[in-house]
Amino acid sequence: MRAARKLVPAGAAAVLAFTLAPAAQAQSPTPETAAVAPVSWAQRVSAQDRAYLREAHRGHLAEIAAGRAALRESRDRDVRGIAARLIRDHGRLDARLREAARRLRVSLPDSPSAEQRRDLRAVVARNGHRFDRAWLRLQREAHEHALWLGERQLRRGSSGWVKDLARDSAPVIRHHLHMVRTEL
Repeated sequence: MRAARKLVPAGAAAVLAFTLAPAAQAQSPTPETAAVAPVSWAQRVSAQDRAYLREAHRGHLAEIAAGRAALRESRDRDVRGIAARLIRDHGRLDARLREAARRLRVSLPDSPSAEQRRDLRAVVARNGHRFDRAWLRLQREAHEHALWLGERQLRRGSSGWVKDLARDSAPVIRHHLHMVRTEL
């Protein structure tokens, strides 16, 4: 009986050592622990990573705004279908991006860039078929830029999380680009 009492604390210590050892060996926080990561870790996010997060976020906001404009202005069923898909997919991609930015302590802009807003205003000023064609061309350019942005992040970025965002968004953006090119 006494031997058993002595083994319980020793066994508990061994279990504790096994559960803490992997955490002590981890070199960077996981997404679950990043919310409590020290400021010094968040500072390791490179300027490239920050720029990607901000520009990709603006791109998502611009795509959502463009999708809403197409739903309001277009009478073409295919354009409206693409617009609804863009709103849904870019909303999901942006939710993931916003969460990563929050955990990495990167501030994000509140709206698309002035150039993106100006380009959308120019498209919305058109009517009917001319609107649809201009909208599709705008989407082609925006999605080509988004792919380039992601490729640049994969080459130059340092944060694995941010690279994962770029890598995971590429198939969605390629699919959007294919839909737009098919419709043009």
